[in-house]
Amino acid sequence: MSDLIPYTYHHLPIPGGGYVTGFLFSKRHAGILYARTDIGGTYRYDPASGRWQDLISHVSMQDLSETYPAAIALDETRPDRLLIVCGTPHSPHGTLCISEDRGDTFLYKSVPTPVHGNWPGRGTGSRLLTDENDGNILYYASQKGGLLRSKDLGDTWETLDVNGEREMTFVWLSPDGNTVVTGTAGLAGGRFTNAPMRGHSLYVSYDKGRHFSPMPMPRPEPFPDSPLSGLVGLRCEYDGVYLYISCSVTGKHAQNAASGYSCDCGSVAGGRLLRYSFGADGRIDGYQDITPYAGNVLTENLSLPVEQNLLDYGLSGITSSYSPVSCQKPGLVACSTICRAGGDMIFLSSDRGETWECKLHDLSVGKMEFHTPYMRPCCNGGHNLIHWLSDIKCNPFCPDELWFNTGTGIFVTRNLTAPVAVFSDCCEGLEETVHLNIYSPPAGEVKVIDILGDLGGFAFTDLNSPCGNSFADADGNRYITCINADFSDAHPETVIVTPRGNWSGLTKGGLILSHDQCRTFERLSMPYGLSPRIDRLLARIERPNVNPGWAALSADCSHIVWSLAERQRLPADAVVSSDNGGLTFTQTRISGIEGACPTFKVYSDRVDPSLMYGFGNNSQFFISSNGGMSFHRHPLPADFPSVDFGLIDCANKIEIRAESGREGVLYLALNRFGLYRLQYHKNDASLEVTKLTREGDAVFRFGMGLLREGGSYLNEDKAFYICGSIDGRYGFYRSLDQGRSWQRLNTEKQMFGDINSIDGDCRVFGRFYIATGSLGALYGDMAPRHGSR
Repeated sequence: MSDLIPYTYHHLPIPGGGYVTGFLFSKRHAGILYARTDIGGTYRYDPASGRWQDLISHVSMQDLSETYPAAIALDETRPDRLLIVCGTPHSPHGTLCISEDRGDTFLYKSVPTPVHGNWPGRGTGSRLLTDENDGNILYYASQKGGLLRSKDLGDTWETLDVNGEREMTFVWLSPDGNTVVTGTAGLAGGRFTNAPMRGHSLYVSYDKGRHFSPMPMPRPEPFPDSPLSGLVGLRCEYDGVYLYISCSVTGKHAQNAASGYSCDCGSVAGGRLLRYSFGADGRIDGYQDITPYAGNVLTENLSLPVEQNLLDYGLSGITSSYSPVSCQKPGLVACSTICRAGGDMIFLSSDRGETWECKLHDLSVGKMEFHTPYMRPCCNGGHNLIHWLSDIKCNPFCPDELWFNTGTGIFVTRNLTAPVAVFSDCCEGLEETVHLNIYSPPAGEVKVIDILGDLGGFAFTDLNSPCGNSFADADGNRYITCINADFSDAHPETVIVTPRGNWSGLTKGGLILSHDQCRTFERLSMPYGLSPRIDRLLARIERPNVNPGWAALSADCSHIVWSLAERQRLPADAVVSSDNGGLTFTQTRISGIEGACPTFKVYSDRVDPSLMYGFGNNSQFFISSNGGMSFHRHPLPADFPSVDFGLIDCANKIEIRAESGREGVLYLALNRFGLYRLQYHKNDASLEVTKLTREGDAVFRFGMGLLREGGSYLNEDKAFYICGSIDGRYGFYRSLDQGRSWQRLNTEKQMFGDINSIDGDCRVFGRFYIATGSLGALYGDMAPRHGSR
């Protein structure tokens, strides 16, 4: 059994960066605010410190359900109770998490339908509600299983029949619990002819969900170029008088039109904002179209039929100042556009939608103050980065305080009704970006190179401050979703990186090279003309947001080998090499490769510039002795585990590192198969293969750091850091004796969700870095001993 070494963990501050999918205020108790994300779990806001506190540090790779919340809810009669519905994409059922202490601890129950926080429909809501008259009654508008209800706090569930609809968007309950309104994708009653059209998508029940009937809504009309016309209700809001429902129409370039959702598909064709009134009997007696129009700053409601006013954007976020215990500004309503081509907008009304005022649009309306460097307009083509604005919420106890989400974090204004509202990012503590690889250079000003999704990469010179630099071109336009980086230990200022091009097309994917340790980059010319197959992949890589592949840089910086990507695979017939620092490339020759669709991922030797290594599917291993211009297969032992090494992005379930300061030594973290060392002897072309972990131990991620205080990283043995399972116990471990014994470095509250990469610090003993897919990037240090100064 391993020893436990107390560790403290801190974030490498991004902050923000990921898609926040919704907010939840308590309308009866001041100071309670939560946010849910697509892949980073749920956060609780602390008004006193102005920081967000994650609620998933205890979640391990063994069950990542809580990192993918689809819905959150409160029981207003119990202000400390928080409910979350979440789930992993391959599970047939979801999880209901119930906390009685605002998310510090949970108990868990099953939900009888698949759930995932990053599926289509993630930006809709609210999906989960409690009945204010009985906190044991829950309604859940699921993504695939219809409208569910539990009368015993999740112990058992029943499916309510809403015209056979399975893809739901939101659910609302009247204060007395009798009226239930729900939104659907409208697929059950749709008609699919030459113009695919969804059916009715809004339904109401006046008998607590026993029977549903269609609600009045605009007549479905074909929208030009929409793959699935018809309005989808995305979100709703009740202000004590009216029920507001925001709607949108799937756009031409929607990524997930087949699923029926239209809120977070990247393309919206049109939308409406509908205001429903109630009769004396409490039933809905009709609606008004109160859609704000972007053509004027202040607009009157036109109330024209939808077919006469086709918008080219949707409406999504909707909120009011209503609180049953503290309604300070009756009639105050705000809403947001979604996927508007000219930039999303926020509108405000003081008369329940009769007239509207635009409060935020790009940099022309409202004022933006950015605290986080990468969010500034100079890093975003000179524009406001606000996009995918799917949810906004007024603080019920301070209606001048408005929160909204984006695909890049959380923003707030505290003077909403002022002539010029000031909006700023409020992401302290919010770290939900997906980090793919992490590296500790042995020298230079940069302490850690962080490779991540969406934002590309950061080179940290100060571990406790957001980076002022991001991976961008000379004009400040950012690259996005880098896959890997490589540098020379002897010349760490030279760094090769594989980025995607950004959505706007201002940058294009491929290879970028830095000669000043990531301060500036140049994009290498694309090596067209080597083969038709390579040309097709290169052309695809130059499109926005396409995986570029994986690259290796030789120890003397002269040789570059690039395995081009085909989605998440690295095909072996698309590997190119350069022997002049990337000025020109030739197609790499690979001999001895086998299989119908072989893959090939490249790594450099850290000492010998002529040595490169290639790994493919079925554990095929290759060696180059000419800087990667050609590779030959070298057999591995017959009992070596079969692994597909040729995957990238989050499909990469292994980690390989070549040892700095030693020629021919590689370490392979092979998931459930454990940790292996490969040592290649160039003089006689022999290979030693050693398994360093015991049978049954698993190693998911691996990195090396300084072995001892004051030691030399390039000339001594290394400290090993792993994420894995030793003696049946999952966690982070360190070994100072080449894997013969292990010390555990975390408690049950220090798990940090999905782990994609680990590396040790090669200048500070005991420090290591963690790249997560759920909770940003962190570094761990040994906790100060009791009594030490």
